[in-house]
Amino acid sequence: MTTAIGGITWNGQNSADLGLAITYDSSQLAGGLFSSTLTQIGGQSAAVIQANNRFDNVPQVFNFTTFSPVQQSDIAPLHRAVESWLFVGIDLSQYQKLTFDGYPDYYWRAVPSALTPFSITGMTISFTVTFSCLPYAYETGSDKYQTVSDGQDINNPRLYSALPLWHVKGTGNGSFVLNGVTYNFLGLNGDLYVDSDTEEVYDAANNYQPSMVQFDNYAFPILTTGKNTFGALTNITLEVMPRWRTLL
Repeated sequence: MTTAIGGITWNGQNSADLGLAITYDSSQLAGGLFSSTLTQIGGQSAAVIQANNRFDNVPQVFNFTTFSPVQQSDIAPLHRAVESWLFVGIDLSQYQKLTFDGYPDYYWRAVPSALTPFSITGMTISFTVTFSCLPYAYETGSDKYQTVSDGQDINNPRLYSALPLWHVKGTGNGSFVLNGVTYNFLGLNGDLYVDSDTEEVYDAANNYQPSMVQFDNYAFPILTTGKNTFGALTNITLEVMPRWRTLL
């Protein structure tokens, strides 16, 4: 017997709202995979490992079924509703928030990559959706800003460094110090956003402003494992969205 419970939330809507449930006994939870190239060399009984120093995207497959009997007249409207849920009203050029009932307290950043045809058996419809997920899961609530002040410590007890989104506000030139490193900002005129994950800098109008930052070796500020200490904040106010993460 197929167990059909729970679901996912995507594009602001849970799959249960569409009359769908995940069939858990035929689903799998994928995990992160370190990227490397293995090369066989003559005379050696072990492949040479060339590390690519990254984790690849994770293809996460969800098998759905309708949990109430459907009629033939329900098929086309449901198909349209599913496609709208997955693809309409959302920026698919960016990874978006995906939550899964089977993975509580975390969210994923994903984009849909495959939708199978509907399979109709009796009065039940089933199909599969595949999402390409970043290889990390992010703690629920860590996508909220928190204010940073001079001398503040932020502890990261997790195994992985966080790549935060920073909100800087000020006029003229300013800076902040994190773990002894100074991060400078030039020609501020209001709000500036610094994304340490994508290594992008943009203003409130979403215009890219890379010339408004001056970082040593263009290394963006991160929250490393352990204690992170802020020094002086000069001529700015600062907020951080930590986006705490763990490997999928």
